Amino acid sequence: MARIAAISVTNFRNLDVADCDFSAGFNLLTGENGAGKTSLLEAIYFLGNLKSFRCQTHHDLIAQNQACAVVRASVNAQDSSFFMAVERCKERVRLKVDLEDIQSAGAFVSHLPVLALHAQSDDLILGGPEFRRKFLDRTAFYLFADFANNFSQFSRVLKQRNAALKNGQSTLAWDGLFIQYSMLLTEQRLAALDYIAAILPEVLLSLSPYLSLQLEYYPGFRTQGTLAESLARHALRERELGQTLSGPHRGDLVLSLNGFGVKATASRGQIKIILLALYLSVAGVWRDVSNKTAILLFDDFISELDNRHAALLLDFLSHFGHQAFFSATDRNPLAFSFDAKFSLSAGKIASML
Repeated sequence: MARIAAISVTNFRNLDVADCDFSAGFNLLTGENGAGKTSLLEAIYFLGNLKSFRCQTHHDLIAQNQACAVVRASVNAQDSSFFMAVERCKERVRLKVDLEDIQSAGAFVSHLPVLALHAQSDDLILGGPEFRRKFLDRTAFYLFADFANNFSQFSRVLKQRNAALKNGQSTLAWDGLFIQYSMLLTEQRLAALDYIAAILPEVLLSLSPYLSLQLEYYPGFRTQGTLAESLARHALRERELGQTLSGPHRGDLVLSLNGFGVKATASRGQIKIILLALYLSVAGVWRDVSNKTAILLFDDFISELDNRHAALLLDFLSHFGHQAFFSATDRNPLAFSFDAKFSLSAGKIASML
């Protein structure tokens, strides 16, 4: 049951935060636009994901004229406490848990699951299949100890198979392994989806009882046949294009709302509720199945909900048992009894309680 007890941030965007103590419950970050609220949430997200939810390159995270950005945190778990730190430089990254240097990114982020809802979260529904594949894969990462290895092996074999296709070579040497790791990846994605689907109705009922969301996984080939049959059927086209046309890299999570496609029929408000339900379901699955409690980040997200749904969400979270961070401008305060409040200005933070 991980909680961030304290954090220090150096040269991460405009932040200058030293030993800021957080509550294990609800933390509110306030300040004007550009004060550093989103950057602080981004720093927490970076600690648990080693990437940003706002940009694609790490160079943008490092403060101007600085060589490296550093994020450090003291973390309280269910039966232990430990220290995490990431130093992101322009050409290298260094990871530490307590006094040990961690070489594997997967081993590092496994210590601190972090989920964030922010301005780009709509991509899960409105974006391409790659966003939904990443959503399922991240869910599976914290559920299955061998998922990271299976995903890595699949990616390696896919790369080799595509290279053979581009060079006009036979793929026979790679087809068996490609099918093997494709099936392992598909099985774990389906299992992750089953876990989500089991808890989703209860979460959705708490947020919006009139919505009924259906989830279905498309594995990247026709479900009426096998992957081997699909590869054989597309063999000529694959040689022409130089790429593999069937498999988990073309999978998708199909979302339906009350029997209709979400992307085409859901309103803006419904999309927000669906996103909340999906992410909170994942947090619930990690807690119930893997005993891993996610840190929840809401970057000015609640302000996009009407008062009724905002109240329902905050009430749900108050019984959910997860540490949560919320950002809001001074002009749009959240009417809720937060456990800790912080004010940010020009990248510096001050406690308000």
